[in-house]
Amino acid sequence: MTLALAFALLLTLPPPASAGERAQPGLWEVSVQVELPGVTQPPPPTTQTECLSQKDVEADPVPSLDKGACRATDVRRSGDKVTWKVVCEGPLPGRGEGEITYQSPTSYDGWMTLETGGAVVRATLKARRLGGC
Repeated sequence: MTLALAFALLLTLPPPASAGERAQPGLWEVSVQVELPGVTQPPPPTTQTECLSQKDVEADPVPSLDKGACRATDVRRSGDKVTWKVVCEGPLPGRGEGEITYQSPTSYDGWMTLETGGAVVRATLKARRLGGC
């Protein structure tokens, strides 16, 4: 059950796009550390890479937040921050929120929480541009 919660949380994380300063296109690495309540040994961080085009970084991030049974609501941009709320339905219903702060066009960090079944799962993320694709 806790791994399913973590998976559902990861599916809602946004790509590096759209804030005060636009993210640069290129190869991005995103690392996510999930904290599960009641688990003394947290799962190892998950790292993935993705090649983003200019079109990807100029796109509105709202559609990319809507994945599977989860959808973004109340997405707000202010300066170098993007905040949102998330609502998940289906087998793992829940609610949460998140925030990303862009340190520069080549890096950001943030967090997200998801409450479901009385448990709160938290993810901390860091992203950086590695270079060209």
